[in-house]
Amino acid sequence: MTFSHNKRITLVTVTYGDRLHYCAELLRRAFDDEGVRHAVVVSNNSASDLSLLEARWGRRITVVHLPTNTGSANGYAVGIETALRGDTDYLWLMDDDNAPCPGALGVLCHQLDVLTRETGRARAAVLGFRPDHQGDIAMGVPGALASPPRSSYFGFHVARIPYKIWRRTPWGRPRPHALPAVVSMPFAPYGGFLAHRDVYADLGLPDPNLVLYADDTEYTWRLTARGGRIALVTGAQLEDLEGSWNVKRNWKNHFECLLLSGSDFRAYYSSRNQAWFDKHYWSTSGFTYRLNRLVFLILLRFYGKRRSAAARLSLLERAIADGEANRLGFHADYSL
Repeated sequence: MTFSHNKRITLVTVTYGDRLHYCAELLRRAFDDEGVRHAVVVSNNSASDLSLLEARWGRRITVVHLPTNTGSANGYAVGIETALRGDTDYLWLMDDDNAPCPGALGVLCHQLDVLTRETGRARAAVLGFRPDHQGDIAMGVPGALASPPRSSYFGFHVARIPYKIWRRTPWGRPRPHALPAVVSMPFAPYGGFLAHRDVYADLGLPDPNLVLYADDTEYTWRLTARGGRIALVTGAQLEDLEGSWNVKRNWKNHFECLLLSGSDFRAYYSSRNQAWFDKHYWSTSGFTYRLNRLVFLILLRFYGKRRSAAARLSLLERAIADGEANRLGFHADYSL
């Protein structure tokens, strides 16, 4: 037992498919190692027998069964709403395949207390560190350069091209041993996001029209857009039990990742929602946004032809058009 906090914390996770082994390990570590009081598990029509979790943990977990896979946005909306109805002070969002390393929650709680004294509890959130997911930070990229600048497009910004070249030289190569303790983030994934219930009450619920991918970006962006702060805490490490389909370090560049990885439904929703967010929320300069968009799409089409990925390229272009036109919700051609 490694926890050293005394906060009433409810873990919220969403599961689907047959992922009982991941979910069981998450709960084991959360309860036994980190001292979480309660957990809400939302089943997006999971094929697993989640009664096994209830049999082991009893009243410490609440399982909410949804008849169909409604996507992560609605799943977390249901989970957050359920948790807020319970007797808890803090909500810790986790993917079902995230697992805290020993002591992670205590480190997060300490940093959250520090941040709360600076901003107030309704404007403070912290995030666990997932080296696979936050790859640039894990490699030692400075925090100010690890997040996409405003008016970027799918994270691409022409002003960052010189640094991308520089970091590939012996002199500019990032130093992974020089990780900062805390990195300010403009938005965050669900996985590892911890905040007081007042934060969630103020933000409302994730938008189910986004279905999945970038719904966490839009949801957590609400906090920083209102003057709040999100601190990534590198000393609070989380383990990804299953690797993400879109980890960029597995590919030569972001374009090949989009064109060659994952299934079509993942590529569609992630690209549609990213295009939607970038146009309607992230752009602050129309000229810079359009320039970044133009160069990004030229490069995407170049790599699409180079890698003979015409079908995926066409899908991505349709997804981008839908996102920019605010055509959200479930797409009939891309079932979950």
